[in-house]
Amino acid sequence: MDEGLAVSLLEAIAIGLLSSVVIAAAGYRARALTLDGAVAAVAVGTAVFGFGGPRWAVVMIGFFVLSSGLSRAGKRRKRSVERFVEKGSRRDAVQVLANGGVAALLAVVHQIGGVGYSFPAYLGAMAAATADTWSTEIGALSVSPPRSILTGKSVEPGSSGGVTLLGLLAALGGGLAIGLIGGVASRNAPQLILVGLVAGLGGSVADSLLGASIQRTYRCPNCLTLTERAVHDCGTTTVPLRGWAVVNNDTVNGLTTIFGALCGAAFYLLLA
Repeated sequence: MDEGLAVSLLEAIAIGLLSSVVIAAAGYRARALTLDGAVAAVAVGTAVFGFGGPRWAVVMIGFFVLSSGLSRAGKRRKRSVERFVEKGSRRDAVQVLANGGVAALLAVVHQIGGVGYSFPAYLGAMAAATADTWSTEIGALSVSPPRSILTGKSVEPGSSGGVTLLGLLAALGGGLAIGLIGGVASRNAPQLILVGLVAGLGGSVADSLLGASIQRTYRCPNCLTLTERAVHDCGTTTVPLRGWAVVNNDTVNGLTTIFGALCGAAFYLLLA
């Protein structure tokens, strides 16, 4: 790398760092991020802003702003779901890295190798993360009970692997939103929009399949309810019901973004 390119890269990283600090601070102040979540967001944002560039940054900002806003919608009706999930609505460092770590890595790969399909892969990862978040947040408002994606039987609201029609439509909407943001002012806008749709829905379905099969789920012997927590709200130690001990929701989210990235790159190449 010549001196001019090195200076430009350092300037981009510096701008990315400053921008990420401002956005992460706003997220922390709005209680969308924990303190360690804000630190992780700065790291992810700096990589995406600095190595990817403005178009990459806008997609990341779109994911964060839209997803954070949705987490606040219908709070009262989501209380029955909150008793199931392991963590609250504030994203901690592990959650930030699970949703944005693959995206940050792809931005670095893009800068080093200049791979032609790195942006569609990035868009696919962010579409999958967004679709999963929208499906969870909006699907929790469904008046119809969720059904297991594996068996089709009714399951408790918030259960891993449970899907609703509203949630699936929300996943499509999330993927479309990221596709539209990524396709703005691009000569490949139609392909990128389709990448967002396909990777978003595919990622959401993959997340549900993983959640219904290998994600660790517990049952509270006192309340007899399902939960992701080793200790339930009532203070009772829960009993493992299914899944692998090392696979929690953050693990599933990370795998979902990997699937979304692969799906985005493959579909973009198919359309080329």
